[in-house]
Amino acid sequence: MATVYTTGHAISPTLLFMSAPRIAYLYSRYPVVSQTFCDSEMLELGRQGVSLVAASIYPPKDSFRHERLNDLSAPVVHQPGSAVLKQLEAEAKADGYWPGEMIARHDAMYGKEFKAAIRARNALYFARKFEQLGVRHFHVHFANRATHTALFLKAISGITFSFTPHAQDFMVDLGSDDLLREMCAEAEFVVAVSEFSRGLLQETCPDSAEKICRVYNGLDPAGFLRAVPGEGWATGDPLRIVSVGRLIEFKGFHHLIEAVFLLKRSGVPVRCRIIGEGPWHDRLSDHIKRLDLGDEVELLGRRSQVEVHEQLLDSDVFALPCIIDEKGASDILPTVITEAMACGLPVVSTHLVGVPEMVDDGDTGFLVDPGNPEALAGALGRVFRKPEIALHLGRTGRQKVERAFALEVTAGQLREKFSSILEGSGASVDRPLWVLVDRMPEDSPETGEAMCRQEVEWLASRDDVLLLGSEPTVELPDGLAGYAGKSLDFLPDGIVLEMEWRARGEWRQKLENLRNDLHQAVDGETFFLHARRATWIAQQMQRSGGARLHALRSESALTAWLVWQLTGTPFSIAIEEGPAWSTKLWQRMSNDACAVSVADEKLATKLGGGLDDNLLQALPEITIKRFGPFRSKKEGLAPPPAKRRAALYEFLGLNGGE
Repeated sequence: MATVYTTGHAISPTLLFMSAPRIAYLYSRYPVVSQTFCDSEMLELGRQGVSLVAASIYPPKDSFRHERLNDLSAPVVHQPGSAVLKQLEAEAKADGYWPGEMIARHDAMYGKEFKAAIRARNALYFARKFEQLGVRHFHVHFANRATHTALFLKAISGITFSFTPHAQDFMVDLGSDDLLREMCAEAEFVVAVSEFSRGLLQETCPDSAEKICRVYNGLDPAGFLRAVPGEGWATGDPLRIVSVGRLIEFKGFHHLIEAVFLLKRSGVPVRCRIIGEGPWHDRLSDHIKRLDLGDEVELLGRRSQVEVHEQLLDSDVFALPCIIDEKGASDILPTVITEAMACGLPVVSTHLVGVPEMVDDGDTGFLVDPGNPEALAGALGRVFRKPEIALHLGRTGRQKVERAFALEVTAGQLREKFSSILEGSGASVDRPLWVLVDRMPEDSPETGEAMCRQEVEWLASRDDVLLLGSEPTVELPDGLAGYAGKSLDFLPDGIVLEMEWRARGEWRQKLENLRNDLHQAVDGETFFLHARRATWIAQQMQRSGGARLHALRSESALTAWLVWQLTGTPFSIAIEEGPAWSTKLWQRMSNDACAVSVADEKLATKLGGGLDDNLLQALPEITIKRFGPFRSKKEGLAPPPAKRRAALYEFLGLNGGE
């Protein structure tokens, strides 16, 4: 007999939560450890009341992430796998909204190496997802494949966009000034990160010159403690140099290593630490060995932002000898220079592109010609043994950061831009009920999943429900592909789950303790698979307005229960015949659930659930012989669909049903 009961934790999600219209940030890949300015910008916009979504076309390359992203209030969505995207493409072609003519034009104008068809396919998913999330405008950092995707996203959905070209992206990597001009022409506005880059963009895209504005990459000065450069020189401490950046040619780290060699040869005790990783690591390591600087220069590799700040505070001077590389690429306005100035460090860099907008030569630091290790060593030597100079440069640098680069100011400039675009936009609607589908059911009596499939279709058609399935490796069943990106979404790539798991130390410890408490009730490998899913789902629900979680089948009940363990989010469970998990685990999960439906009579007896005629659940398997108080005239048949749908909606606290 089907048993449906509650445990006193019920919550009805019938009230739709209204949110302000959202701004999305679309990234080619997110997060990227070196792009801290993107994180800072979103965090500050959130503090200033802007409702945000972060969207990523590709998953991060590894699971490392800066700690402060735990404070991000924006949901982070990642594009699903190629199987879903191909189905979206087929659907768009069948319904006539595939941008075939635009793809052909881009192939002819820019070349097939720009992969216009892939950009269009990416745009299909985000067009649906942005509509579901109430996104009215989106912003892109860098003139890259994400901004190329933005052109197609706008063409398909009508959602407007803006973007921030930085340096190497539009100067070298994009590879087409014509495509850059189209990006600028289609954007609502274009943000240059310096006056230098603004002038270069206006020169390259004259028809869009008036819409190109300058907004510096900002930071929060209050988040940076002040260093005391030179405090150990009186007792014989060496000159402590620090530098931060990707280990690539245009950062000029090879010249910094040579400058350290010259300082050492002149009798200056020196210690240099370079933070970062990149393709030049082995070359720089060899350079250090050749110059016998193993005791003076250390490549620290990648570090978290907390660790970077600790290194800045333990230094006397920050050096970044930027150059133009053999491809013509360079930094324009390195954010790490601003961070060093915020810590009160004197800065030694080069007379190159936008750096002079940051460093006032002789007042906040020293600038030398690019590619000149002798001049670089001389500037570093001018700081050594002169703490009054070091302190003055650091103090004026901090003052300049507070005046010109404070995040409150720079993000506020963006907020005003976004606000003018959103004027008159309606509010978005959050989806309070999330349903864990696990795997997509097939519409086939042979699989025994026809009723479960019907439930999924009913729920997918609603505006107050979000179905969340595992990443599909095969095509979605017919009829469900149309909901992908709207009311149907998927768990992200495993590296995203691992990243969230590692970043949420408190949650991770709580679930590890729970695993020890469960002993043999569930094996460790299975538990931690569900724990990683639960950690990601918990933070997404907190950021997206999710109010209740439902496990459509017993397999996903453990995930739902673990989300409750982390955040107290009410959850319900539908348990089919022959369910997963041990009786001991079922007893714990069902005691905490706000509602449980049990099709397995033996388990129902063990759980002790009492039948509640007012809560009827459409059970997910076709093998049902009884359905609550309903008795089928023909054994093995379920009640009529209308009654099952009404029972399902009532069980889940949803309005409607007939």
